[in-house]
Amino acid sequence: MLTPKSILRLATPPYLFRPQQALKRLWREFFWRSETRKTVILPWGLPITVNPQEAIGYDIANQGLYESGVTETLWVLTDAGDIAVDAGANIGYMTSIFAIRVGSRGKIISFEPHPVVFARLRENVNAWATDDRCGKFLLYQAALGVRDGTATLRTDDSFTTNKGTAWIQTGEAASSEGTCIEVMIRSLDSVLEKGEAIGILKLDVQGSEMSVLEGMTKILESHAVRDIVFEEMGAFPAPTHQHLKSRGYSIFGVEESLMGVRLLADTQPLCGSFTGAVPNYLATLDPNRAKHRLCGKFWRSFGPATVMPRQNLIPTEYGGVFYRDGLRTKCELDQTCFGEAKMFSAAEPIVSGM
Repeated sequence: MLTPKSILRLATPPYLFRPQQALKRLWREFFWRSETRKTVILPWGLPITVNPQEAIGYDIANQGLYESGVTETLWVLTDAGDIAVDAGANIGYMTSIFAIRVGSRGKIISFEPHPVVFARLRENVNAWATDDRCGKFLLYQAALGVRDGTATLRTDDSFTTNKGTAWIQTGEAASSEGTCIEVMIRSLDSVLEKGEAIGILKLDVQGSEMSVLEGMTKILESHAVRDIVFEEMGAFPAPTHQHLKSRGYSIFGVEESLMGVRLLADTQPLCGSFTGAVPNYLATLDPNRAKHRLCGKFWRSFGPATVMPRQNLIPTEYGGVFYRDGLRTKCELDQTCFGEAKMFSAAEPIVSGM
């Protein structure tokens, strides 16, 4: 329902630079109150199915975006042909950004351990796998950690309305509240194929960021990942920051402004109800590249400055439009084959696309 706080949100970039989104939100306030399943067209043209009654689905349904600062950072720093890793993929919103930005020559590796949430991720990815703009998808129903094995994934009452709140239980005593399930754990060192390098990694793993970093020691020491965008609940400098700096990475706080994203060197960014409850950071091997692409630049993942190929505008069954890469001929597109998702174990991911 409309409240003073929700009205103030209309003065934030997702609405200011896309006025039609404010009108859509007003419509949804009246007609989506009881809906639990809706398909939304994201600014880059991919459809995503969400539950508007849940926190992440509510933001996507109303804003057409989720965490605009992280969205912009991933959009700008991901290059065509990259290998992009989404750790804590949830229903696939960030995966969709990677899918478009890496292009047909790239690859997206996504990890989501909770079986209910993974099923939604798989559903969304299957809807994108036949889009010729997207890269190859590898989906793991597993969490990332220090080493391959199993762990306990816990949820509490908040999981009912926010499917991004599950966490891996560590050494503390088990709580009698909530539920727990056993899930597979993979280390990123064991997943990445020999000779591969990651262009960009997104970490949103509910406090397990350090475990993920410890499970990618070989990758970090060989500088086989260029950019890492991650949440950190602790005050700066936290162990994650120190761990990455000791391996040659520059650290920036990712802070939203009215006109775009600011990178704050070795500084904790502001966060709150509008910018996100947990600070986000960028660790990069190429700080000059990151600053050149992000600092002083207008929003490009959405709004009037959106960067999209303009050739061959294609209407879609969802009422939006797709932009086809004009460098590929119709003959090449017609000859492209896309595989259906297949069943897998945690050691053998679902593969969508070719």
